[in-house]
Amino acid sequence: MRTLIVSDLHLQAKRPELTTLAISLFEHVASDCDQLFIIGDLFEYWIGDDACDNIATELAGYLRSLTNKNVKLFFMHGNRDFLLGEDYVQDIGGTLLREDIYITPLGGVPTMLMHGDTLCTDDTQYQFYRRMVRNPDWQADFLAKTVSEREATARMIRSTSKAHGNRQHREGIADINEETFADTVSEYDVARVIHGHTHRPAAHQHTIQGKSIERLVLGDWHSDHAIVAVCDDSRCDLVKWNGREISEAFT
Repeated sequence: MRTLIVSDLHLQAKRPELTTLAISLFEHVASDCDQLFIIGDLFEYWIGDDACDNIATELAGYLRSLTNKNVKLFFMHGNRDFLLGEDYVQDIGGTLLREDIYITPLGGVPTMLMHGDTLCTDDTQYQFYRRMVRNPDWQADFLAKTVSEREATARMIRSTSKAHGNRQHREGIADINEETFADTVSEYDVARVIHGHTHRPAAHQHTIQGKSIERLVLGDWHSDHAIVAVCDDSRCDLVKWNGREISEAFT
């Protein structure tokens, strides 16, 4: 079983090179895998399945070609594309994972997949925002607006998020809370956690209640490379994709 795991692509019209890099990965790597997990923030923002832009439509064609080759495709919501819905995912032939945590055996190890934002509990401002936008009533009200109204709201949210991200960087609160991580892992019988969101790619080792836990953090995407995870029957590694080939394990 070969698995590819990615997150934090943040695909958007003003950065077409990210879409090119993603398509190259899907064509040359994902097509040779048994399953692909996209664990949040595939898009920079998502205002509803009825408002797909050209990038989302183009990408759907490439992802559909994977599922037509029997590659199992799984989507998880991130903090930017939490409104990604069943219409878009089912049209591609994928499965939408609606829970924040998904447990699956990878590389012979029970593994927890998550976007990672729920671990960043030091960022109380973001957690308040998250509770608001994940509320079904808020989402229903938002999706009832016209597309132009939703676009205006999304622009305002992105502007606020950018300013908040700068503050996060200055104050050093963008990473996970170790106690929250330990509490989360303790609820499940896993030995590995793979997540994104923090944009701090690295392989970590934790000891929780006397048990060794591996934590692989995926990276955000750049013009010329992305840090993703590849798992086979015996191991999972962080690797760098440069649009042409996969590097050796990234640590």
